[in-house]
Amino acid sequence: MIYYNAQLMSDDASAILFMVNNSVLFERFEDHEAAIHFHIHQLVEQAIASGESPVALVEDYLDISYTDGSNPHEISDFLLQSDVMQSALGNLKENWHQKSTDLPDEGLLFGQGIAQNEILERYSKITLRSYLETLSTFNR
Repeated sequence: MIYYNAQLMSDDASAILFMVNNSVLFERFEDHEAAIHFHIHQLVEQAIASGESPVALVEDYLDISYTDGSNPHEISDFLLQSDVMQSALGNLKENWHQKSTDLPDEGLLFGQGIAQNEILERYSKITLRSYLETLSTFNR
């Protein structure tokens, strides 16, 4: 099940960064953050499997020097701890604090005014490259 919440992800950029595949609805920011970390890890693994260099992508899109190891876990940890990602997560955390609990769960899961199949299609098109491209322009 794709977790998409229109209150937390109010635009296409935040949807790309914060939409995740999870079996249950999140009740708090920390659980959502952990799922984002797992999603980034999967994107790194997919990039490697498709022949791309995740390190080069991170350096090119975020204009930072990568200094950690070469396995997917180290790359995803580095990305999660980058200043731009921490800033984006800070925005998400603030949205979590402001989130209304009055909306029904289905509205929170599938978004408001967006069909489930559209959310699934958007999610399936996210790659490490598109993720980093979005992150590089987030809140600038």
